[in-house]
Amino acid sequence: MFVYIWKDEKNIPFYVGFTNSARRTNPKNSPKRNWLCMRKLEEIGRDHVVVELRFVDSIITGQELERKLIQEYGRVQTGTGPLTNLMPGGEGANKMPEALKEKRRQAMLDPNNPIRSAEAVAKRNLAIKNRMNKPDVKAAMEGEANFAKTPEVRAKLKAVWQDPEYRAARVAERTGATKNISPELRAKMSERTKNNPAMKSWGERNGKDPEFEAKRIAGLAASQPKRLAKMADPEALAQRKARLKETMNSPEFKAKRAQWDTPEYREKLSAAKREYWKKRKASS
Repeated sequence: MFVYIWKDEKNIPFYVGFTNSARRTNPKNSPKRNWLCMRKLEEIGRDHVVVELRFVDSIITGQELERKLIQEYGRVQTGTGPLTNLMPGGEGANKMPEALKEKRRQAMLDPNNPIRSAEAVAKRNLAIKNRMNKPDVKAAMEGEANFAKTPEVRAKLKAVWQDPEYRAARVAERTGATKNISPELRAKMSERTKNNPAMKSWGERNGKDPEFEAKRIAGLAASQPKRLAKMADPEALAQRKARLKETMNSPEFKAKRAQWDTPEYREKLSAAKREYWKKRKASS
């Protein structure tokens, strides 16, 4: 959670806020503020705002710090300072009342809500696509520039997933979970995929689309050194062997293996192989 201070180019604070989202601390991502703050942002320009962040570990601490800073700097509205805040602070990052939350949820579920219209969806998708294709965003998301790909974050994530209890809990969440997709939506998604060349399946594009084939081969070639290095890592190799051994010795796998070791299954497998090679021979 963050208490943030927006300052002008002369380092004079003009707004103090409290949020649990780092995105909201950026004035470019905050389209709606009070009229006094909006007027100040238009006056100095969002690109010229200096942002000072203060990290807090709880809502109470954040509210207290927000109130303290607003009182310390003073507000334009009360004639005590330069801040454009209309309130004395302490209201930010509070949980939304359940009644209001339910009202907004029902409004969003309404199929006639303007935000669910085809035009609104297309507009949002285009805005996201344009933003993600900007050079500064691509540069921030590629390679080691991406915060999520830094060695520190990777090590932290790896340590979390090595916890047996955490891993078991995540597996339990996914096992048997039904996808919240209606048959109508699934059919609609399938139709969109068919009409969009970029979303065609592997079988439809592999070996048939030269551009896709070139990208696939280039991607494989680029990832090969990293893959070989990972495969040669003694620690990673030991982990793979341990996981394989655990799987092979599990009662579930042994029960499944016993189903395969039957004359009926072997005959079914042989018939499938004969049919496969028969088709290959006929097509060659």
